[in-house]
Amino acid sequence: MTAPERSRLARERLSRELRRLRTEAKMTGTATARATGMSQSKLSKIENGMLLPSVTDVERLVAELAAARETRLELVELARSLHAEAETRRVVLHRGAHRHQQTISRVEARAATSRFLQLNLVPSLLQSEAYLRTVLATMPAPEQEAAVAALRVRRSRMDDLAKQFVFVLTESALRWRLGTPELMAEQVEHLAAIQRRPNVRLGVVPWSAETNVVALHGFHIYDERVVTVSVLTGNATITDPLDVREYLALFGRLERAAVRGEELQGLLKKIAEDHRRLG
Repeated sequence: MTAPERSRLARERLSRELRRLRTEAKMTGTATARATGMSQSKLSKIENGMLLPSVTDVERLVAELAAARETRLELVELARSLHAEAETRRVVLHRGAHRHQQTISRVEARAATSRFLQLNLVPSLLQSEAYLRTVLATMPAPEQEAAVAALRVRRSRMDDLAKQFVFVLTESALRWRLGTPELMAEQVEHLAAIQRRPNVRLGVVPWSAETNVVALHGFHIYDERVVTVSVLTGNATITDPLDVREYLALFGRLERAAVRGEELQGLLKKIAEDHRRLG
């Protein structure tokens, strides 16, 4: 069972128990709402699972409905844990490429191991200069230069051999044409060179691999603490430990499906040749 499913079931249980207490107390929704200082519509939303009540709301309800002491403590603690989980699971959205690069740079500076999954794009740390400029081409010039400068700082950390960088790409990420055939071929050859670094582990999942895995989007994982996901209008940061573990498990399954070593070198050579044939 995933963390969101567990949270949903806990919320359903809280609303169900509060509704049961009111029914057993033979109180109407209107009377209960008035006695606890809330509107009848708010109480209805709480009882139907549409609104997570505050801890204070639950304390007032269980007191007014004369719940047994054990039930009072249990439901108040359930509300408290749900609110704590909701705060932990909060996803922070950052807008702007420059701001994102700066945020990620700070996270990467502390990370011993950084993992990257990309489905249709080469990760920024592995992009050639021409490929990078194509990715950033739609941005205003000042923001583009700021993003490039921040990225250079991030790339400099790859010289620290105490840090490990693990990349998993799909073959489609290398065949998705962002520029001319020659630009794409040079990008693939750039990967072939950079993956020889001792602290870089690169794997590519070939289109022929039977993965039996659904990956809805690419993501980055820093140690076992932070996940970042790029979306259309910004970049989301996820820190909930349960969510991070799920991303780690997915990354592990895809990494096991990837090719490396001589097999990878052969695949990269073929992809580069295919791009050049298009020219």
